Amino acid sequence: MRHAYYLTIFFLGIVQFAFSQNLDINDGFYREALGKELEYYIDPSAGLSVDSIRLMGSKFNQVESPRPNFGFVDGAIWLKTRIHNQTPKNEFYLHINQPVLDSIEVYCFDEEGEITCRSTLGEAHPFYERDVTDRYFVLPIKVETSVDTELLVRIRSKEPIEVPIYLATPNGSRTLTQQADLLLSAYFGLILVMAFYNLFIYFSVRDASYLYYVIYIFFVGLTQAALEGYTFMYFWPNSPWLASRSVYILTSLVSISSVIFLNDFLKTRVFTPTLHKVSYGVIGLFVIIIISALFSVEKAVHTSTQVSIAIVSVFIFLTAVKVYRKGYSPAKFFLFAWLVLLVGIIIFSLKDAGIVAATPFTHYTMQFGSAIEVILLSFALADRINILKREKAQSQAEALKVSKENERIVKEQNIVLEEKVKERTTDLQESNSQLNITLNELKDTQSQLVDAEKMASLGQLTAGIAHEINNPINFVSANVTPLRYDVEDLFKLVDMYDEISSSDQFDIKKEEIEAYKQEIDLDFTKEEISQLLEGIQEGASRTAEIVKGLKNFSRIDEGSIKPIDINEGIKSTLLLLKNEIPSDIKVEENYGELTPVECMGGKVNQVIMNLISNALYALKSVDAVREKILSIDTQESNGNVYLRISDTGTGMSQEVRSHIFEPFFTTKEVGEGTGLGLSISFNIIETHKGQITVESEEGVGSTFTIVLPIKSELKD
Repeated sequence: MRHAYYLTIFFLGIVQFAFSQNLDINDGFYREALGKELEYYIDPSAGLSVDSIRLMGSKFNQVESPRPNFGFVDGAIWLKTRIHNQTPKNEFYLHINQPVLDSIEVYCFDEEGEITCRSTLGEAHPFYERDVTDRYFVLPIKVETSVDTELLVRIRSKEPIEVPIYLATPNGSRTLTQQADLLLSAYFGLILVMAFYNLFIYFSVRDASYLYYVIYIFFVGLTQAALEGYTFMYFWPNSPWLASRSVYILTSLVSISSVIFLNDFLKTRVFTPTLHKVSYGVIGLFVIIIISALFSVEKAVHTSTQVSIAIVSVFIFLTAVKVYRKGYSPAKFFLFAWLVLLVGIIIFSLKDAGIVAATPFTHYTMQFGSAIEVILLSFALADRINILKREKAQSQAEALKVSKENERIVKEQNIVLEEKVKERTTDLQESNSQLNITLNELKDTQSQLVDAEKMASLGQLTAGIAHEINNPINFVSANVTPLRYDVEDLFKLVDMYDEISSSDQFDIKKEEIEAYKQEIDLDFTKEEISQLLEGIQEGASRTAEIVKGLKNFSRIDEGSIKPIDINEGIKSTLLLLKNEIPSDIKVEENYGELTPVECMGGKVNQVIMNLISNALYALKSVDAVREKILSIDTQESNGNVYLRISDTGTGMSQEVRSHIFEPFFTTKEVGEGTGLGLSISFNIIETHKGQITVESEEGVGSTFTIVLPIKSELKD
């Protein structure tokens, strides 16, 4: 800020004059800086009125400096001078070129003590209330010819009060403003150029240091703009609250961004890890200042800011020195740039303290120092690029050297590898031959196991069929013997009729025939023959039905793709397994209307038999107390046929479910299964581009779901 970086602030002893000096306006007057022409009086209570002040003429002290500097003033300070106009011009401008003063009251009195002008200015008032649109406090006043005009200025501010005051003609006023604006325009132009230049480099190289540097430059420029009144004039003219706090906030942001840039640019995390940790505490100081400034702008905030700025200045300087001693080349540019800024700060502080004369040069040392710093830091960043280029070149050279060495090693290794490859190739060929033999043996073994599984299923099926066919065959066999006896009786009765050769023998034979009819009970024999034939026919029909079911199940043409009724296949399977279904197992069949599925019927029936057989095995293992239900459901949806086979059997654990489709995995006792049934079923369904899934809960039961596409993608 404007009074930043005070090293010491003290007041020089001032010499008391018995009489005040007046400002004479003669021909050729252009502008004049009011210094020794002023007298001052400090009102500690800030409660005296202008009339009371006019009565204290003898208590005013003479100003000795051409740029009055009073430091911190707890109350109000009054400035007084007399202007004697000896020219015909009466229009002049009063300039107070200190834009960060809180309140300024200006009074003009003629020789009779009448007020000729009165204005109230300062950061505490909106910008639009000013009579002249200027970043400084500019007030038009009238000084009549050959009349002594008394000028009184009352100033209050929570910051140090330094008041460069000018009286100028209209032309002199414009020149004064233009000269100051021209110099600062060059400064801000430099700031903008460096900001955009480094921002462009950031987008090219994507180095975070450039981005942090741009942010730092931005806040430096914005802080100087606030100190010179530009931000109040252009950015927040209607916010005195923000205008009075912006300098503290922006100064803190400059310090924070400078520390962040320092850490990244000088790699403090690597070179000075301890100071890197301390930097977070330094940033914390300025965060506290920002928060404090939002609530108050008292003297304590200003003092804290000055102390913190001194701390961060020393911290940055020491960090740069330490990093430079570690041999990091870019640190020398950073150190030199920071020294230039420190020199500017020291000169500016000495000027404010009155040790160094107040001149335009000393007034703008902060801007000059920061401008040189900005340029030198840009050089430092450029040097960093050169270092990166050198490091990259060295890295590439080293990589090339390593590459050549690797190439030599690779060539040597290739020779060794070729010999080893030949040896390994011979070994692999021998191993391959052995593996082919082993593979063929495994295939034969697998085929035998699959055949064994099929034979096991066939044996189970054969036993069931034999039992089913045995019943009707026994029924037929039991009826044949009595039928033969009845037929023989009928044949004998017919023979008796054939023995009648004449009418004389008819009566005799008739009696014998009637007696024989009574003996064989002809009516009963007829009825018995009819019943026996019906029994034989029933047995033959049942046998034919079993044979038909076996034919439907086996599907002699199983190798070809044909439209198959899945419901018919299920019914045939249940018929063949009828002997395996105990009386305590309830079978629930729910068949939907299905479109014939294009598949290999015999293989699909084999899957159905495996699933139903497993379900029956699970149900037989259940306690007799629980209800045993085998449920079979079919339905059609979205071009697929869904078959669900559920049981209320023992169920399966999660671990068992994860292995049931693996070959040779079984939960049955030794000798009861090969562990291939579900594996074969899985492969059959997968071959048909279908799906088979299982849901099971231990102790509750299992549900297998088969999904088969109606239109097969298989080819005959």
